[in-house]
Amino acid sequence: MKTPASSLGRAALFGAALPVALPLTVAVPLALGVPQAQAALEEVVVTARKRAENLQQTPIAVTALTGETLSEAGISQLTAIDRQTPNLTFTVGTGGGSSTVNAFIRGVGETDFIITTDPTVGLYLDGVYIARAFGANMELKDVGRIEVLRGPQGSLFGKNSIGGAINVVTRKPDGNTEAEIELSAGSRDFRGLSFYGQTALTDTLAASLSYLQKDADGWQSRPGPDAGDVDLATARLILNWTPSDTFESTLFIDWHEQDQTGYPNVMLSFQDGSFFGDLWNTLNPATPCCTPNADIDVSGASGSLPNDDVDGLGLNWTNTWQLGAVELKAITGYRETDALFGRDGDNSALNYTGDSHDLEHEQFSQELQLTGQHGALDWVAGLYYFEEESQDNTDLIIIEGIGTSVRYDNLQETTSYAAYLHGDYALTEKWNLYAGLRHTVEEKDFQQQISYYDFDAPFVFPAPGQPVGSCRFDAARTYFDCSQDWSNTSPKLGISYQLDDDIMTYAHVSRGFRSGGYNGRAFGSAADLQEYDPETLTSYEAGLKAELLARSLRLNAAVFYNDYEDIQLLITRAGSVATENASKASISGFELEATWLPGADWQIQAGLGYLRDDSDGWVDVTGDFTDTELKQTPDWTVNLAADYRFDLGARGSVLARADMKYTSDYYLNAVNTEQLHPAGHTLFNASLSYEPQDQQWQLSLQGLNLGDKRVLNAGFDGAGFFGFVEGSYNAPRTYLASFKYRL
Repeated sequence: MKTPASSLGRAALFGAALPVALPLTVAVPLALGVPQAQAALEEVVVTARKRAENLQQTPIAVTALTGETLSEAGISQLTAIDRQTPNLTFTVGTGGGSSTVNAFIRGVGETDFIITTDPTVGLYLDGVYIARAFGANMELKDVGRIEVLRGPQGSLFGKNSIGGAINVVTRKPDGNTEAEIELSAGSRDFRGLSFYGQTALTDTLAASLSYLQKDADGWQSRPGPDAGDVDLATARLILNWTPSDTFESTLFIDWHEQDQTGYPNVMLSFQDGSFFGDLWNTLNPATPCCTPNADIDVSGASGSLPNDDVDGLGLNWTNTWQLGAVELKAITGYRETDALFGRDGDNSALNYTGDSHDLEHEQFSQELQLTGQHGALDWVAGLYYFEEESQDNTDLIIIEGIGTSVRYDNLQETTSYAAYLHGDYALTEKWNLYAGLRHTVEEKDFQQQISYYDFDAPFVFPAPGQPVGSCRFDAARTYFDCSQDWSNTSPKLGISYQLDDDIMTYAHVSRGFRSGGYNGRAFGSAADLQEYDPETLTSYEAGLKAELLARSLRLNAAVFYNDYEDIQLLITRAGSVATENASKASISGFELEATWLPGADWQIQAGLGYLRDDSDGWVDVTGDFTDTELKQTPDWTVNLAADYRFDLGARGSVLARADMKYTSDYYLNAVNTEQLHPAGHTLFNASLSYEPQDQQWQLSLQGLNLGDKRVLNAGFDGAGFFGFVEGSYNAPRTYLASFKYRL
């Protein structure tokens, strides 16, 4: 259950007091004469403000995970980084695609995976924005660092980073020669192969190549291929050319291929009274629908709908010139992704409810960035251009053969322009003032053709009503051609104070926005095709960053208050599913992160996140939803990891590691369906690794979800349409063994 109001108030007060309390908490062991640790934490460099700087000097709430940290934790996919990040959660796409990245930071996240809905957490790969959520759950073989920026990043990162940004930085080849190959095996006949190598090709040209392949059986038994299987491969080539001290050119090429069964789903409940459910039972008395899954790892789903296939290619060409005191950077990006994924909604061999999504996406972006320093002013300015074309052919199978199934042929083209400026001015040796501003203009062109199916033959049924005025409507073909543009100015203003070399405090106000769009799920009436406006979030944040105990202890904390307006919610009603600006809310909370080296062989990492949302909700023909909570907004997230290296002298060393993540209860949909209300839960992981003294090879054992805790991670309330509520669960307990050899 949710925390009582009195406890919430105390928690909020505690969060507000953190910047004052933290110095006291570390002063106590010093005053008692507790010996300081010999080891010191290494400096972490981030690019959260478009330039390289020390994490502890960056006045933003940032979690930075290095490639070494990810490797030691056994984190191989992007969506696993929430194990070490407070107030960050991920949910699986409800359409059956496991590669979809639906991120929620501080209770702000994506409501739908289709092409007309933009993310609220911006995902960046080596400075290039990845516009679509499907196919974005990248494997992390050659990653140098991942930065999770919490709070709106509108002034520097632009649109669709209203909740925050995730910045993935790969390892750039530096001319050294090294190589590493790893073989893995584990539960459900898992087999893995990965390789990373880099070398100098000439005195000025270096290259790196990484490759990863995984294959495993599924964990949900089905009449056909089991669901939850793994069959993917990915590769990346990086060429880094440095012909002089004033110019650098880097080309990144990545490729991804995946051929899997749709992510496992289950039916949670079924009740009579829905139109299509009752219709099916009337037409099929011998095979009535539906029976909820007795075992979440066993399903009767079969047929061609459940797919989870992805093919992707990405190019990034970054050129950097040193022009005296000014640096000019040009970042050119291109990506294309083809995906086919789907689900069998009723989880049986019956041809009742399910969907299949065949998507194609192309995007191109160009950013010109200037950074420099003039006296006490550090500044960055930039121009940005972005265009994308996305096509989604969706088959919504309701009852095959009677003309109720629907095909949506959606095409959306987006063009976006932006200009930004950000500066950091040293008022004194201790006080810094920073400010930023970004202006964005965006246009979306959306086309939709709706067809119906009868015995697999499409036909057109003229839809009644009229769409929004920005759409041209051909009623005879049920064809829509829509165009709209929006603009936004996102500012940021803050101040920081350096108490001493090791402690910094800051406070700022910032704003971000998510682009507007069109409802891509119009159904039944042309009037369902409506616009929704951009949503905006204004954040007030204060924080503290400290390194204590001879820099063996790092403590970073932030408190915040978010004013969230025109929230875009996916609302299901009898006869329609639509994205609407249905609500507004305030979200307050705090984060506390700590990294401590008690000794040269010990490391402890911990994170604590708290959220309290106050949502206005909405009222419509289906009911009063003013007393609802925002989806994916747990009150508490707690993460803890500890590792210890046993020094065996000439025989090498053993690294033992354990971590846990606690998440309190939350809802998985906007209307707060109780069947989609996971209880608070804790997930445990552990690993053991041995290396000889020369570190030429490594043998590791890893256990994931050791408690075999099964938790709902996504769901859909289709009771009004189909009579049932469905959901999906995380994977069961998994064991892995790996052997790594360094050439």
